[in-house]
Amino acid sequence: MSVTSLEEWRKKQEELSKSKSQSKQSIKWDELGVTHTSSNDSPAKETVPDFNEDLEQLIAFWIVLDKAAREPFTVKSNFARKGAWHIGVCASRGLITTEVDYEIFSNYWMITEEGLDFKEDIDGRIQELL
Repeated sequence: MSVTSLEEWRKKQEELSKSKSQSKQSIKWDELGVTHTSSNDSPAKETVPDFNEDLEQLIAFWIVLDKAAREPFTVKSNFARKGAWHIGVCASRGLITTEVDYEIFSNYWMITEEGLDFKEDIDGRIQELL
């Protein structure tokens, strides 16, 4: 077994990063689901957050939490597929879970105590905005 010095390793890494990929992308970006943006959508123009977008996001999170509280939904349901991003955020924040008991999991998303508290906060925030 040979030992590589840090300097040699860095040189190899630098050479690797300079090399180009041997394969070309054969599938068009549109087919992969990437959405093109127009030049009017530049981030520089968007200096003030859109009120409607913020309200829509709050309502989307409220819907996920309300659904998990009233009628837990399966992880493979159409609701879970369509709301995957919002469900992922809620789950990563501990607002919903599939954990029934310590290290025992189901295939249903259910609201947590933190989720109930957050849902109540959203209720108040939406009332203020409306």
